[in-house]
Amino acid sequence: MSKPTHKQSVLALDIGTSSVRAVIYDIRGRMRPTTLSDVPYKVRTAEPGEVSSDPDELIKLIAQSIDGALSAARKDNAEILAAGVSCYWHSLLGVDRSRRPTTELFTWADTRSTRETRDLRARFDEGAYHARTGCFFHASYWPSKLRWLRATRPSAVRRTVRWMSLGEYLYQELLGESPVSYSMASGTGLLDVNRCQWDAQALKLAGIQVKALARLSDWDHPLRSLRPSFARRWPELSEIPWYLPVGDGGLANVGAGALSPRWACATIGTSGAMRVLLERERVAVPWGTFVYRLDRRRFVLGGALSEGGNVVRWFTDVLGLQNKKKLKHAAAALAPDSHGLTILPFWAGERSPNWRGDARAVIAGLSLGSQPDQMLRAAMEAITYQLVTVASAMRRAVNRPESVIATGGQLIHSPAWSQMLADALNQRVMTSPEPEASSRGAALLVLHALGKLPRLWSTTPARGRVFRPRARVHSIYEGARRRQQDLYDLLFPPPGQTPTLPSSKGRGRVGTPSAAVGSSSRTKDLRSPAARH
Repeated sequence: MSKPTHKQSVLALDIGTSSVRAVIYDIRGRMRPTTLSDVPYKVRTAEPGEVSSDPDELIKLIAQSIDGALSAARKDNAEILAAGVSCYWHSLLGVDRSRRPTTELFTWADTRSTRETRDLRARFDEGAYHARTGCFFHASYWPSKLRWLRATRPSAVRRTVRWMSLGEYLYQELLGESPVSYSMASGTGLLDVNRCQWDAQALKLAGIQVKALARLSDWDHPLRSLRPSFARRWPELSEIPWYLPVGDGGLANVGAGALSPRWACATIGTSGAMRVLLERERVAVPWGTFVYRLDRRRFVLGGALSEGGNVVRWFTDVLGLQNKKKLKHAAAALAPDSHGLTILPFWAGERSPNWRGDARAVIAGLSLGSQPDQMLRAAMEAITYQLVTVASAMRRAVNRPESVIATGGQLIHSPAWSQMLADALNQRVMTSPEPEASSRGAALLVLHALGKLPRLWSTTPARGRVFRPRARVHSIYEGARRRQQDLYDLLFPPPGQTPTLPSSKGRGRVGTPSAAVGSSSRTKDLRSPAARH
């Protein structure tokens, strides 16, 4: 009997704020579905504004997800050539001289440093900072968080010798080293995105020195040799190249095939975003958008929302509306803007385009007759209007795309939301047929680095379901979007200005931005011991 043929593959990890996944892809970039190992978890939200995790517990869950993927891969006789990692941007933790955490792991959604953000905006030039780093003065980024830590955790700050993201901490634990890719570094708010080096003025704002940060490297400079305990656990992974973690937003574009400005990628998962990839020497950072890095050659330009599927879960989990499927179907069946509600969807604070971390959600127009499906529909529309404003800001740097590629579970599993996006944007929207865009993006980059996909950057998006805009509905949504902007201007005027009534003509700052968590796996609550010190 002949020996079975090994099937060459790569391992991809996708580390999000609500779950960690490990999955195997073949050398053509196709997922092996039986290998998908999804481990959900809950972040800690005990304090007002807190959204954090225990980093060591999270490493255990990542290892558990790898166990699951490898178990299935062995049955499939897969030979794993290399590993890549998609990781959410903006995470932060400190470690001491023994490489043990001095803090909990802060996510982008942790807004406890809002006061420090206001102080930065009052004292420093945010425009100059944004032009260099592509980031804003906001609680998502490291300068605000590090200033808050210095004020509230001075002993932890004194013990800390290295500040890092979750990606570096994972590689420190698995491989004993922790360089940081340009991609992950660009999400800190400390990197000069055009020069690809730590920004001296941003470091001063954060109150740290460059020696407290990891060595910069591009993602395609891999590490090898797992630490002994993990080498024994996963012998087939012990000597393969482990390519450095890359930001999940940029990888979603790669995984969906949106590899040039011809295609914008819209994602609504736990949160929301709109992004394009740019291959340029330099980028003039347009106000209202972020600019991060995919690698040394490519930028990620776009905007991010703190809300998406987390708001859908809020309606079902917090309000006790248990039949989520029935509620979503009822909301989808409603006519556009037929509910009489105007919502500012800032349940977790505003990011793009104005980056007001102190903003909070508002539901205006409620009556005794308002129904849950109407409120959910209005929230979905409100989130969509925010993406329209992001798209408007992006056009200061790039032309209108040919199509918008929809990714993320909330879009690809909701025809109603995808159609809503097409109508609001007045733009063709195509859902990506790729169920896991970010992990696939990590796998495709690894395969390209291995020489298996030499034409990666010339590929086009796979065609999914197409949603075309309807002129009548677009007009309805434009009126609702202006109404949303008027409410925003009334309740959240620029700092130092007195609130004013909305214009009788319905004009606001529409299109001109001014200032600036489904798996059957066991869910684990990550309670961080470091958070109690």
